[in-house]
Amino acid sequence: MTRRFASRKTWLLGSAIFITSVAIAAILPRGGDTPAPTGLKPSPPPQTVQLGETTPPDVAAPTATTTPNASAPPTEVWTEITVRKGDTLSDILRRQGYDGAVISQVVHTNPQARTLRQLHPGETLRLRAADGAGLAELVYQTSPGEVVRLTRQQDRFDVARETRALENRIAYVSGTIESSLFEDGQEAGLSDALVMELVEIFGWDIDFALDLRRGDSFAVIYEEKYWQGQKISDGAILAAEFVNQGQVHRAIGHRDANGNIAYYAPDGMSLRRSFLRTPVQFSRITSRFSTGRYHPILKTWRAHKGVDYAAPVGTPVRATSAGRILSLGWNGGYGKCIVIRHNATYSTVYAHLSRYIGNLRAGSSVEQGQIIGYVGATGLATGPHLHYEFRVNGEHRNPLTYHFPGAAPIAAEYRDDFTESARTWGTRLNLIGDSTRITANR
Repeated sequence: MTRRFASRKTWLLGSAIFITSVAIAAILPRGGDTPAPTGLKPSPPPQTVQLGETTPPDVAAPTATTTPNASAPPTEVWTEITVRKGDTLSDILRRQGYDGAVISQVVHTNPQARTLRQLHPGETLRLRAADGAGLAELVYQTSPGEVVRLTRQQDRFDVARETRALENRIAYVSGTIESSLFEDGQEAGLSDALVMELVEIFGWDIDFALDLRRGDSFAVIYEEKYWQGQKISDGAILAAEFVNQGQVHRAIGHRDANGNIAYYAPDGMSLRRSFLRTPVQFSRITSRFSTGRYHPILKTWRAHKGVDYAAPVGTPVRATSAGRILSLGWNGGYGKCIVIRHNATYSTVYAHLSRYIGNLRAGSSVEQGQIIGYVGATGLATGPHLHYEFRVNGEHRNPLTYHFPGAAPIAAEYRDDFTESARTWGTRLNLIGDSTRITANR
């Protein structure tokens, strides 16, 4: 199959717009080129910095000198370490030839350093050594905007937790579906986290296990977080479009006073519904809701009062709506099963699980989208899949066709700001989305 992929990079300079087609979709105006609409403001820009630094981004570069000087301070050497699976701070320091006894005492006694007790694979530590002085400084990034810094002061280490003012830049990505949203989204330049966020945003209106078609397209406007010219992480999606089977779905983000973002259609109606369309992301349906289906194990015709989603063992299963766990445990042919009661009207069933989230019990409260267990093949199952049921007043209904309760509008006090924001983002989505479809159809 020949892949056709729409992509482009756009720079906005004054009132001029230049579009160039490239092999991978990535549109990256650099900091400050495209300010966000009033409804969704990026963080204030930080100070101007010199790009191309060779020292770590949060460490000032030492002054260069060409004349040896015996009184000059010791040369600073920084080493960046990537945490391995099972690593502890003591393991890392030992591998680097340092005595970690003093730091271990700090980590276990200073509340600000306790985050170093449990490191996670893929995280980074930066260690600074001075000539003949052993370990002088340790920097650990706890989040994109925060670091914990341990600095030697003679025979002890001072601990400081520092918040960094990150620069938000606005990025644009667009693409066309040829195989799957996950694969094509990655090829367009979206991170795994942004692909999952896109699914969450449109998950109430699009069943990505059932509705996706080749030729569907997407356009995403999102934040990227930078520190001194280096990208630290992706930020939030500000606006997005997904064209599914010719129908255009749009989402406009609105950030409240606490920094939380909710997504609305351009008319101000919330995209959030009472129930998610699917409990398993990026899976395929192997058996639909039916009044008569031949059971492959029981060898008899019987009603199939749910939907089966095929997925590998261990695939996360999400609660499709907030509620309280009615039962959790082995349930005959259902195998390991969870039943959630959402209110007096609705309940859902999740069967053939391999295992549950450890802290859940009958009576536990769960939130919409919360992972409750993992796909398995327990009970009467020929292979790994999730059997999902949706019940209304105790009666089974088809979750693929049921009309769920409508959405709520944005609060009246935010209406004017949101309308202006939706108009601005809508214009940019028109530019990105239209040019993607034109390129894809060539």
